Amino acid sequence: MAKGFTLFELVLALGIAGLVLTSIFRIADGAVRSTATMVDMQNEDISRDAFFSFLRNHFDGLPGNAVLNLISTSSSEPFLSEMTFQNTPVSFNWGGVPIAAEATRIITVPTVTNGVDIVLEYFDDPILDSDEGPAERGIEPIASIVLLRDVRLFEWTVLDGRSYNSTERDEWPYEWDQNNRRPTYVELKVIFGNGDREIKRLFWIPTKQNPRTSMSALQNTARSSRQGGAGGGAGGRPPGGGDQTRPGQPAAGAGGARPGGSAGGRPGGGAGSGAKSGGTGGGRGAPPK
Repeated sequence: MAKGFTLFELVLALGIAGLVLTSIFRIADGAVRSTATMVDMQNEDISRDAFFSFLRNHFDGLPGNAVLNLISTSSSEPFLSEMTFQNTPVSFNWGGVPIAAEATRIITVPTVTNGVDIVLEYFDDPILDSDEGPAERGIEPIASIVLLRDVRLFEWTVLDGRSYNSTERDEWPYEWDQNNRRPTYVELKVIFGNGDREIKRLFWIPTKQNPRTSMSALQNTARSSRQGGAGGGAGGRPPGGGDQTRPGQPAAGAGGARPGGSAGGRPGGGAGSGAKSGGTGGGRGAPPK
């Protein structure tokens, strides 16, 4: 007589299978979530490194006549600031494509979550030649790019090495409005998200110089090199080559003989055409017959 499964056994088997499948799904879901979290963290790290590299490349490439201006627009958290660069026609290009602009500005815009967005703006007009801001003068940016979103802290400080004092290391200025010169470098403090640690980065700023002066120096150097190369002949002889005579001494040759003499002999002698009057061209003058 064949023996079948009881209802209890079937229910028990189904329950065990459900527990096993639930465990498998939970493990798989946890692995997927962990992988997604790791990918997100890697993407965030890549984005942050790209942001810092973007800033460093363009600070290092500031033109000689670029002007830097930093002002604080909020004294309470979240701290807001505006860093403006003028006379930087193709600096701060995005995606390798330079945008021609008279001025660029990195500003912080508050968010509803008590953070800030980091925005890069491009202007087609100078904006540092007046005490009024671009908005007050009706100047709108020609383009704007959000570099970072909802950052917890984004704070600039500047240091001028010419007035640096080790006892005043923490007393860095939060504003820099001296358009006639530049600071030595700027420090950026960033906290990207809640629970993240504070990150500091230093950006050195090239020395300010007039591009016309630099170009003139390059041209003078090239001109000196050309003149130095053309000044000496083969073997270092002066231009013109050949045998040279001392100052005041007639040169040897057809036109350089002494008066009444040949090209290289005594007066009246040799085969020259400069013999004394009455003499032949081949020797001493014959006595008159």
